[in-house]
Parts: sequence; structure tokens; C-alpha cells
Amino acid sequence: MATTTKKAGGWGKWKALGVLGAVAFLAVETGWAGFGFAKLRSAVYPADPWLLGWVPGDTHAVVIFDPHQLQDKALGGEGSTLRSALERTRDDVKKVTGIDLAFDVDKLVLTPSLVVARGRFDKKKLADKLTESHYALAEHKGETYLVRTGEDAIAAIDGSVLLYGDEAGVKAAIDAQKDDTSLGKNDQVKARLSQMGWNHPLLVTVRIADEKPSVREVLTGATGPRAVTAAASTLGGLDLDAVVETPSPSAGAELAKLLDEKRQAAGTLVPGAPADASAIVTEVAKKATVTADPQTGAVRAHAHLDDKQLDALAKSAKSLPLAEWYKDFRLFQLLAPSR
Repeated sequence: MATTTKKAGGWGKWKALGVLGAVAFLAVETGWAGFGFAKLRSAVYPADPWLLGWVPGDTHAVVIFDPHQLQDKALGGEGSTLRSALERTRDDVKKVTGIDLAFDVDKLVLTPSLVVARGRFDKKKLADKLTESHYALAEHKGETYLVRTGEDAIAAIDGSVLLYGDEAGVKAAIDAQKDDTSLGKNDQVKARLSQMGWNHPLLVTVRIADEKPSVREVLTGATGPRAVTAAASTLGGLDLDAVVETPSPSAGAELAKLLDEKRQAAGTLVPGAPADASAIVTEVAKKATVTADPQTGAVRAHAHLDDKQLDALAKSAKSLPLAEWYKDFRLFQLLAPSR
């Protein structure tokens, strides 16, 4: 009896190991293992400057989106305008490319002419899908990509990187990586992103002036900002943070003063908006903070919207006169005061 029990127990262990092995295999094959690891990586080590290695070094503006850092409630309730638009886009892209934006993509870097994605991408399946849509195979510096002449191009590289844009943009990304001339070599850009923190669903940096000023700028003592870096977080509502780099402490103090004046007159920032939306923006702006670092001249701004305020703004989004705001706000004049 003892021998029989021992054999049964041994067999049970092998059976359990077999089941675990099958589960692990399925997790890898279906992408769940990669998805789970990416979510863990985003939580423990969110920094990902490696993706900048595919962005051309002369790029002035970069937006980094980490879906693993995003709280679902930030997108609104079920059936909301934003959720419906995102789900429709997800379905449309999956039909054309076979790529599930919500499952296969772990991080996105967007520039005015290029999208770089980290995730899990099947090169053969992508080629099969896009060939049906009249895309042709092309090659640049040893990397293959698919292009539809006059429209767009897409490349899946090593199963973990996806490049999308016009053909020139995709080629420029490959050049940046192959020639070692990418934005990933720009220590100042990486420092800006690290200073703000990579643990945000949305991270933006815009270079306004060249990091290395001209002789004319030095002689005239230009006071405009050098760069703006901003981030959004969705834990407990919406937190917005921004850092504006200025060339000197005095320029930073001047800019902080101007921004603070605008903040206190927040009602003028929402002309034509519904009364409830205008009231929320005014309240948020009045509670926001603007400070200048007396040593570096960097200007920091912070604003917070709670869940109720965020939901109310989302509901009134259709009636907000965004185009008029854009023209009236004149962000560049606000951020670039001159003596």
C-alpha cells in the first residue's frame, strides 16, 4: 500500500508540472506572459530611454505614452465618448494589421512624423495582413518594412519594436538607430524626462530653443524658455505637472510672475465654455502652484483635478470651443516673454 501511494504521489507531481508547463507555454504563445512582464516592468522600472534610440536626433517634440500607468477610470465610464473612440480605433487597427493596441503595445513614443512602439509584434502576420491592403515590401539598411506609396509605412523589428509613419519617417528612424544619431544620445533630453519622472501615463518634452545658443542669442541675452516638459498622472483624479527651462534665474522669476498672473485671471482662459466647465477650470487654476527655482531658473507648475471635476469636464467636452481656445490662448506668447 505504501509503495502504491508513493507512486501515485510521484505521478501527481509530474502531472502538476505538466499542467504548469502547458500553462506557461500558452501564456508565451498567446502573449500573456509578455503582457504581464511589461506591466510589472512598468510598475517597478518605468524608465525606458532605449526607445529614444529610434527617434531622429533633430526631433524637437516627443510624447511618451505608457498604457500600463493609465487608470481605466481616467478614460470615462463605459460608453463615454473617449472610450468609444478608442475602442473603435482599436477594432479598426486590429482588422487591418492584426495588432491589438490594448494588448500588444506596452509603450508609445510619438513625434510629429513618427510613432515608435515597444511590445509584441509578429512580422509575418503583419506582412500577410498588409499585403492584402496593397502594401509592398521594401528594405533600408538591412531592415525590411511595408509601404503603401504616397501614404504610410510600417516596420516590425525583432518582434519587439514597431515603427509607423510616412516612408521618410520610418527610414529616418532606422538611420537614427543604425548611425547612432538618435535622440537617445541627447543627455539633456533624457535628463528632462528623468527629472519629471517616467512613472506617468503621459510624458511630453518640447525643445523651444537650441540647447547650444548662437552667438547672437548670447550677445542679446535672450530670455525665452529653452524647453517645456510636462506629465500627467491619473491616480486619484488627474495631476498635471510642468517644468519650463529658462536661461537664467532672473528669466525664470519673470516667467513665473507672468504665469502666476495668468493663473489668477483663470476665468479669461475659457471664453465661450459652458458655465460648469468654466467654473471647474477657474477653480483648478486658482489652486494651482507656480514656482521658480532661484538657482537654476526652472519654473515648475502643478495642477490637480479630482475625479468629479474630471468627469464633469469629460461630459462637457463636446461643447468646449477648443479651436477658439487655441487661437486666443497663444501659448507661445505666454511662455516666451521678452524684455
